[in-house]
Amino acid sequence: MKKNKMKKFTDKYFLRANEILKKEGLNPWVNMQVFVRKGPGKIAGIDEAVNIILENSNIKKVGGRIYAKQEGSNYNSKDTVMNIIAPIQEIIELETVYLGVIAKATTLHNDKKNINLEQITKNVREIVRLANRRDVLYFGARHWHYEDDKKIAKAAYEGGIRSFATDNGAEQFGLKGLGTIPHALENVYAYYYGRENGTAKSVEAFDKHMPKSIPRIALVDYNNEEITDSIASVNILRDKENPFITRLSGVRIDTCGENYGEKSKFTKTGKKYWQGKGVTTELAYNVRKALDNAGTENRVKIILSSGFSNPEKVKAFNEAEEKYGVKLYDCIGAGFLDGVRTPTADVILVGKRADDVDFYVNNEAIQTNSVHKVGRPAIPNYDLERII
Repeated sequence: MKKNKMKKFTDKYFLRANEILKKEGLNPWVNMQVFVRKGPGKIAGIDEAVNIILENSNIKKVGGRIYAKQEGSNYNSKDTVMNIIAPIQEIIELETVYLGVIAKATTLHNDKKNINLEQITKNVREIVRLANRRDVLYFGARHWHYEDDKKIAKAAYEGGIRSFATDNGAEQFGLKGLGTIPHALENVYAYYYGRENGTAKSVEAFDKHMPKSIPRIALVDYNNEEITDSIASVNILRDKENPFITRLSGVRIDTCGENYGEKSKFTKTGKKYWQGKGVTTELAYNVRKALDNAGTENRVKIILSSGFSNPEKVKAFNEAEEKYGVKLYDCIGAGFLDGVRTPTADVILVGKRADDVDFYVNNEAIQTNSVHKVGRPAIPNYDLERII
């Protein structure tokens, strides 16, 4: 078995997810779809990304497949630029690294724009100030090349951040990387237990296998039922002897820009970030109310991510707190590399064999094995070339 040399550069929640999968004996085949939101342009970093996957996994040995755009070829916004087909344990720990490689190369190739460490520190300092003594986490490792992770983490530290998603970023300050549950793990549990149970079953597995010292944080936007899955996560970790106590420490809301949050209105007030798609003040308020009414003695925290390196978004939530008269968040997670051509990876198909999740070979795969985060369905790109 090949050893993954990239573990310290990997977001901790991928490492913990893989540990859970191994302990549970779950290793289905998945199709991981990669796209770049900002376009058009020319894609770059593909060759290096593919080499990282080949060098740090057994994907070729087990019969996995990679389809990708040619290095330097044209792409449009949200075009699929790569499909990785493999047993999930082979690739889940590599996502942070190959995405960062593509992000840096594509940004430099198209925009001739490198990162500005001073600007990152300045931006972080402003977000930390606005958060007003609430924790701010650095989630940006996947947004740039792993070789630069340590110096970007240092810039974030100088701005006031004390929590990092990778061991590589954290170790220079005597810390360890933090992270709990990714969407990829929820996809696996959705495959085995149904989409409606993906979140709660992931939380249950995390609670079963992870040390008690690690907070139990549910990622509640997978099925676009943020309120329902928040309460389901509370309930699945209720103490059997005292049902008024839950082991759930918090929920993370990371609703993507394609979705309206559960029970969100489709009309806007005119105030950005209050209503509409993605993580809004309305959604956070509805989740907060539901958690407060859940019948627990311990207060379940709310962690917000997706776009929170933007000071205007944080200001909107602070203003909403004054209006609602309630604390809407306890922690923020952000990348702080705004303007980068960041790629995203999503599990879109899950099955028992390679052909079950390869729609380039099996036309029925997309109908029979579609298991994905709501808002991120399979988008085949027949311009891709098979690499392996």
